[in-house]
Amino acid sequence: MKKIYNILFVLLAGLSFVACSNEVDDVFDKSSADRIQEAINADMKLLVDAPNGWLMEYYGASKYGGYNMFVKFNADNTVTAANEFFEEGTRATSHFKLEQSQGVLLSFDEYNEIFHIFSDPANILQVGDKGKGFEGDFEFRVIKAEADRFELQGKKHGQKIVMTRVAEDLNWDNYFKAVEDMEKLLSYKTYAIDFGGEAPLTIARSNRTFTYHDAETDKDVLIPYIVTDQGLKFKKPIVIGTDSITMLTPGADETWKTDGKGWTVNYVLPTLVEQLTDPNTFWSFKKGKMSKKAAAYFAKAEEASAAEGEDVIFIAFGVNPNAANLGWGVFFRSGNYIGTLLPTVTPIDGTHLSLAMKGYDGNGQYYYKKGYNYITNGILRGTFELSTDNPKNPSYIRLTRTDANAPGEWMDVFPGLDFYDAGE
Repeated sequence: MKKIYNILFVLLAGLSFVACSNEVDDVFDKSSADRIQEAINADMKLLVDAPNGWLMEYYGASKYGGYNMFVKFNADNTVTAANEFFEEGTRATSHFKLEQSQGVLLSFDEYNEIFHIFSDPANILQVGDKGKGFEGDFEFRVIKAEADRFELQGKKHGQKIVMTRVAEDLNWDNYFKAVEDMEKLLSYKTYAIDFGGEAPLTIARSNRTFTYHDAETDKDVLIPYIVTDQGLKFKKPIVIGTDSITMLTPGADETWKTDGKGWTVNYVLPTLVEQLTDPNTFWSFKKGKMSKKAAAYFAKAEEASAAEGEDVIFIAFGVNPNAANLGWGVFFRSGNYIGTLLPTVTPIDGTHLSLAMKGYDGNGQYYYKKGYNYITNGILRGTFELSTDNPKNPSYIRLTRTDANAPGEWMDVFPGLDFYDAGE
């Protein structure tokens, strides 16, 4: 017991000595308020001192990929923005501020039709889900600030975003045009990276993302990317063994090249079935561009619309943007009313499929009962062979019935959303 007492006595004596000492050093020579204000002032100076603004690599939810945004910050706390969704020369100016919020926070605190299009839950871009939209931010924590580069992180969604200082001689609209031209080179949905292994690594494109299957983890990996004037820049690398790929640049004959080892990335030609049922495309029927028997079935739909005092505006395969959750189907417009008829699609091989009526949306049900059922229950019900003039870039796809109920009857569909009577 005496030994324990002595140890406690020594500890208490030491504590008394420390408490009585007048030699206490300040960790900081300024208050926290002064330090954060200095950081705000420094960041403000960097932002404003870029006479041609900053290029922001903007990301919302990773599944939608990235988009280019120019922002020019001014000393009066206004910011001018431009992005690649708007027409050439379109700009919008609004207020911004830098403030303290667990560090420096960059806030675009006044509505800007160009900037806030990414954070608007109204889903103006028709990219994300209703009530969520692109899932972008308009408030960003400043993670790192340098003269030619800012690293930001969205306050709400946490997405990391990079801004780089723009060269004074760069024209914003010319850059957007270069990005548009670059993206046009990306003509296919699927590509294969030939890295010298047993089999190429297949990457599938959707929005501005690639997806590949990691054999080691047996999981699909999502790689968001942004289109630049030089190529496709990945937000995170594609890892192959000990090598990684962070960018693709265009090569010869519609191929691409990786950075690093310069592997070739070849396109994978989609089958006609894949092209026809691609949810990101439309294929329009045209009056007169079908066999006589098929035309008789479509005439029933025309009669149904006429009975309502309407014309058939279009009938197409695709996804109704007003009911995207329903998926691919027969998408039509009668007068001012748009509806969807939903077939079950069963691929047989690359050039054959079968269709069978499954359901409809509200308007689809109405017109189905009025006479549009002749299309989905008549000529578009059965097995089909698909053919075209150019599998790589079809000007049309022909559906020819191969089942016993209507052998040889055919319909041509044409790329894009077009008027039904454009065929005559």
